[in-house]
Amino acid sequence: MTQRLPSAWRLPVLSLAIVLVVIFGFGIHGRINSAMLLGDMNLSSDVDVTIGLSFEPERFHLEKFQDTGRYQGWSDGRALILSADPEALRKLARNYWIGTIEPYEAPE
Repeated sequence: MTQRLPSAWRLPVLSLAIVLVVIFGFGIHGRINSAMLLGDMNLSSDVDVTIGLSFEPERFHLEKFQDTGRYQGWSDGRALILSADPEALRKLARNYWIGTIEPYEAPE
């Protein structure tokens, strides 16, 4: 025979289950987003990238860019980051607010 969960325990157990689903959901979403954004880039060494956002970055975002590599500035909806550490770039790409990450090609 199976016993049912006591009614006093139902709400806490259900709440815990929902919290775990949300936490793991964000983690899975971040891994998928990272793989999609960095799929065709060669990350065997430091790389120069542009990061596209759909909004003007605030201090928090700029600090994340600086943690990734040498942040060179913001223009036309893109941040330029030179010598980005591959592992830090993978971590940055997991954030939901990152729109695009593309290799930077310097104009001649």
